Amino acid sequence: MNACAALAKEDPNTVFITWFPETTRKFKAFFTEQGIAENRIIEARQVHTALLANKTAVFAEHYPLHAKEIELTRNWTQDHFVVFSAMDEPLFKHFGSEKMIPLMKMLGMKEEEAIEHSLVSKSIIKGQDKIAAHVNLELSANSQAEWMERNIK
Repeated sequence: MNACAALAKEDPNTVFITWFPETTRKFKAFFTEQGIAENRIIEARQVHTALLANKTAVFAEHYPLHAKEIELTRNWTQDHFVVFSAMDEPLFKHFGSEKMIPLMKMLGMKEEEAIEHSLVSKSIIKGQDKIAAHVNLELSANSQAEWMERNIK
């Protein structure tokens, strides 16, 4: 959230897209505390191209299914998207991120330091595809944690 707030203060044309109502509530409350307009947070189901006109869209979290991310962005003019995720998100915990966090700290990485590499992006997509293989009928949820709990058996 701190990275999103910093970007919001730096670039007033950035809007942040969340996938789940709980994430939306948390980000709106955090942005308000930081003196940033909460209307910069848009839940994915409320996104339409008019809201994104002359804006840079940044995702504040991943959706557990990559196909859902592609479906939302299919008709957007933006050709690539930035996703701010945290290693302690339920999606990453599903793949053992709690083992990686101490290792990264031991290597000297700071908590707010970004990891950006095409291999990381490809690994996230592969993980999302593995999750998709286990989902027969997707159940909606209010948070990423609830989604993982309801849809991954």
